[in-house]
Amino acid sequence: MKKLIYYIILFVISSMVFTSCSSAKKLKQENTLLKNEIQKRDSIKNTVINRAIDDKLVTPITQSQTGNIVFDSLVNAKVDEILSKLNTSKKSGDNSYKLIYDKLKKQLEFYAQIAQTKNENTAVKNEKVKTIIQVKKIPIAVEKNLSKLEKFLMGLGILALFYIGFKIVFLIRKKTTVWE
Repeated sequence: MKKLIYYIILFVISSMVFTSCSSAKKLKQENTLLKNEIQKRDSIKNTVINRAIDDKLVTPITQSQTGNIVFDSLVNAKVDEILSKLNTSKKSGDNSYKLIYDKLKKQLEFYAQIAQTKNENTAVKNEKVKTIIQVKKIPIAVEKNLSKLEKFLMGLGILALFYIGFKIVFLIRKKTTVWE
């Protein structure tokens, strides 16, 4: 029983020393601005689709008729020879063209095939920009070192608590008969 009371008193004194003499942390509140931007856009998308084109061009080649049969045959033969070299064709995807000289019909033929085209236009109709500013208080712990005077007073307080604790223990010992 005697030791139990001694331990209780020692526990109370030590808990007072360790909890009451510590330096309190001071909190500082700092304002922080948070910006949120909300953008809302209404847009219109137009799509124009053009159909494919199939085209044919036929141009007749007139024969030379000067009245001189020898000269006309030489000119017409040379024209046929030159135009026969124009026979060409190209193809790329769905697009193609062809140029042909037909000697029997005496005509120049051009064929073109152009694929379907698609154009897209996007126009912004309404645009809204909204800015929300929120002020939030965030606690920040600020630690401050103890001054020499505060440390001295803390030590003096601890010594005073020990002195008072021992005096109380000795006073209780003298007054009670249980401890003798």
